[in-house]
Amino acid sequence: MAMAKMVDDLHDSDAFRRLRDVERVAQSIFYNAPSFVPGVLQVPAYSREIIESTASSASMDDQRLRVRDERRKAFLARLDSDAPPQVHVLLSETVFRQAPAGSAVMREQIEHLLALSDRPTVRVGVVPLERRWHRGLLGNYEVLDTAAGSLAFAEGPFGDTIITDGDRVDLVREQVRSLMNAAATGEEGRALLAKLVSD
Repeated sequence: MAMAKMVDDLHDSDAFRRLRDVERVAQSIFYNAPSFVPGVLQVPAYSREIIESTASSASMDDQRLRVRDERRKAFLARLDSDAPPQVHVLLSETVFRQAPAGSAVMREQIEHLLALSDRPTVRVGVVPLERRWHRGLLGNYEVLDTAAGSLAFAEGPFGDTIITDGDRVDLVREQVRSLMNAAATGEEGRALLAKLVSD
């Protein structure tokens, strides 16, 4: 319980506030997500399941859900704008296999990702289970590129981390690009997601 409280308190960190500022202007975003769907891509029901299983109190649940919903709506508005960001999302098939068979929430989440992948500026990749071990399993993180520079963001059990060192950010971005090339993308990726909806 103490660990969950610590994570919740740190969720409103300087690093997280900086991430939200950069999300509003990023020209490209690279997500690596082996554990769960990134927050801005979550449907509300999926967000609630994730947050209720990790937060330490009902009031904290409500606060985190409100923040996540604000981020999601702002992100979708940017995708609908005249200058949407280029978005690359790398997901592990295990993300979708964690839910109980026939989960209505997971079905809704996958259908949302399918709809997003129809957009010309959104590329969704899924690493199939057969791939087993790969470097993307090291954790959820994202890289955001803006006209003013780039940064990487990671959320962990001891708080949020921002990386701005150019060489390290480039390394993380290239890792996502390399993994995307090995993942199921395009029609292949959509077919895998569609299969997961029907399983």
